[in-house]
Amino acid sequence: MKTKIRFFQWIMLMLLSANAIGLMAQGPYPNVGPQTVCIGTTEPYGVINTTGSIYTWSIIPVTGGDGIIASGQGTNLITVNWTVAGTCTLQVIEQNAFGCLGDPVQILITVNPLNTIALMSGEGTDNQTICINTPLTDITYATTGATGATFTGLPAGVTGSWAADVVTISGIPTVSGIFNYTVTLTGGCGNITATGTITVITNNTIVLTSAVGTDSQTLCINTPLTDITYATTGATGATFAGLPAGVTGTWAADVVTISGTPTVSGTFTYTVTLTGGCANITATGTITVTLANTIILTSAIGTDNQTLCINTPITDITYATTGATGATFTGLPAGVTGSWAADVITITGTPTASGIFSYTVTLTGGCGNVTATGTITVNPIPVTSPIYHN
Repeated sequence: MKTKIRFFQWIMLMLLSANAIGLMAQGPYPNVGPQTVCIGTTEPYGVINTTGSIYTWSIIPVTGGDGIIASGQGTNLITVNWTVAGTCTLQVIEQNAFGCLGDPVQILITVNPLNTIALMSGEGTDNQTICINTPLTDITYATTGATGATFTGLPAGVTGSWAADVVTISGIPTVSGIFNYTVTLTGGCGNITATGTITVITNNTIVLTSAVGTDSQTLCINTPLTDITYATTGATGATFAGLPAGVTGTWAADVVTISGTPTVSGTFTYTVTLTGGCANITATGTITVTLANTIILTSAIGTDNQTLCINTPITDITYATTGATGATFTGLPAGVTGSWAADVITITGTPTASGIFSYTVTLTGGCGNVTATGTITVNPIPVTSPIYHN
């Protein structure tokens, strides 16, 4: 071959500094096979120099590949900027000091395009917000050129994989926060990445903030409830079930408030259910609404307004009560007393003083200021003068 490239010269070239000629395997050296490069890269090529020779380099497209000889044209060492993907032939022809041309020397160059990555799952899946411990909507990307991928920034419980030119990110996040992830393709050409964000929200919370026990309170009908309040996080509202008539619940600025005046009696187990945010979070409590006490005469009609003589036992006066835990008595004549036991009031005794006695029974405990009244009229016994004879 007129290029006068000798085997021992090639061996010497292989021993030269890599900084002087770049990649040793790249260039029209004897027995060097086809080369593969990435588009956009600048690569060195060379042949053994013959004193006085001029080297003409050219790039011949085969299937569209092309590049630009960036430096070194005419010399034995050049750099090529590969600009078009495809295959091409890098050729050099040596002209010696006598003006004689050697045979062309060629190698086949394959210029690979840059890797690509494109979202193929639904729009927005690469920037999704989910609840903690909830499965992620799979994020998938189609890739070209790569042989794998690495992943950074994913939350615990979420993993990424690459197979058959598809990247898949899936799993169930077990920690909350904002996670900016990066997918970096490996193999092939270029430093190609894709990024996205997975925002993981903690479950809603609800915590009683009113006094301990306010969520299980007992009160009288038509009496204002002691407000029940809860602090919430994550929610955007709340629904309420089981509250008595007259009592309502509201949510505003992360605070639940239950307030009002119950107009019906009974035991009401209520439930607060947070809406919006994450998870089915509830709080429960009990509001027991008690009726007003009652008192009803159970002894014979009129016994609560009786007339008798002094030192004569009264006809017992009895009342049935509800709600109360006791009773007080005022206005009874001396010798007459009142008592409460097992929801029954009994007024009994023998009056030792005469007069008109308006009494009042007032129930204690329970609900309401409930009373009963009556009158005991005690007549004096006449004092008869001694018998005399006219």
